[in-house]
Amino acid sequence: MELQTLHTDTVSGRTKQRPTEPLLSKDELFEILKNQRRRDALRYLKANDGTAKLSDMAEYIAAKENGIDVAALSSSQRKRVYIGLYQCHLPKMASFGVIDFDKDRGTIALLPTASVLDSYLEDEIPTVGSVSRLPIAAAAAVAAVVGAGLLGVPVLSALPATGWAVVSTIALLVLAVSETLSE
Repeated sequence: MELQTLHTDTVSGRTKQRPTEPLLSKDELFEILKNQRRRDALRYLKANDGTAKLSDMAEYIAAKENGIDVAALSSSQRKRVYIGLYQCHLPKMASFGVIDFDKDRGTIALLPTASVLDSYLEDEIPTVGSVSRLPIAAAAAVAAVVGAGLLGVPVLSALPATGWAVVSTIALLVLAVSETLSE
């Protein structure tokens, strides 16, 4: 059980109980980080000196989620994100002691505990959908042509096995270099 100490809230000025040591378990870390909106909220706070108004944060996240400028947001897009942040995401992060969320004023502030999340927020891990399928398809095509040549398919069988080894190695090397350069 963690020791509690009185802490003056940076946003509301109220005195609250806070853990003396800002520690989060792995489960708590994963719970906070598993949701894109929570990660976006933390990044927004970091980019804005650790404090924000809920309405501004909701607009930023809604624009990001919809791939449009804040000025182009509809009221329903803003409202959907605002409600999700207000009812779910910000209270959850506040319960873990990562932020201070004053619902009445609509203000949010990062707490020292949030620093343990920094290394996880620096680089977003690409999702499965963002992985290019081109290298896989190209490698499969090279494997099919080499296999056909080695199995004796006319025209392709004219090249000896060592030739196919060289062709496949060069093809895969070119593919690897082109993928590296495109990143």
